[in-house]
Amino acid sequence: MAGMGNDRHLETGSIEPPPPGKDVVRVYGMKFCPYVQRLKLVLAAKEVKHETININLTRKPEWYFEKNPRGLVPTLEINDDIIFESDITAAYVDAVYPGRKLMTENPLKKAKEQMLLGDHGKTVSGFYKYVLSPDQAGKDEAVETTKLGLSAFEKFLKQAKTAFVCGDQPGFTDYMMWPHIERIGVFIPDLIPTFKLVKKYFDDMGSDSAVKACRHSNELHSKFFNIEENLRTGEKRRLYDCGEVLEYNFPNKK
Repeated sequence: MAGMGNDRHLETGSIEPPPPGKDVVRVYGMKFCPYVQRLKLVLAAKEVKHETININLTRKPEWYFEKNPRGLVPTLEINDDIIFESDITAAYVDAVYPGRKLMTENPLKKAKEQMLLGDHGKTVSGFYKYVLSPDQAGKDEAVETTKLGLSAFEKFLKQAKTAFVCGDQPGFTDYMMWPHIERIGVFIPDLIPTFKLVKKYFDDMGSDSAVKACRHSNELHSKFFNIEENLRTGEKRRLYDCGEVLEYNFPNKK
């Protein structure tokens, strides 16, 4: 979706774009990155206008390391200030910009959400093992790892007795967890329905305006991972510029 940015991904040899204007929020991201999606979800929920510069993560522009020495995304640039890491940038946006506060304020509830994020790590690692495993045995093992994370999530929702992690509407922790849950729904579609409360959560999150703004179709997710081509050739390719692609209005080649 447009919320993730459809601009062409800049790569090695691309000229550095001019700095953003005064008070303009700029996100350096990648259209299909779940960690960029975390920040984009918060920006969408807060209705913060911003511009996006997409980065090809396998052929990064040389100048990007001056923005972020780690070479990762997302990176946030505002008035010559640079912030990176998905949870840090998202928390900054929630703290600084007006609108509904997304971060849970109750100390005990916030602590429980943070513990849930720890369990969610199993969901994340299981997902990556699944999509990157070259054989069925590896995928089966990955599914079991993913189940551990989703089981903990099911237990949390049962105890919380709320539709979302943060309460009656999605909040900060929901937006930190959603990107990988979305992808599990695409690549391991039979798994989420085995958890009753997680399935309801998945469906309810799909109706959230921020999620709808930042969600790709299943077909586009698959095209990015190039699943069919990978199975045929044994390669692991990434099609950064698939789907709608917009050109920047500044020179992007030396």
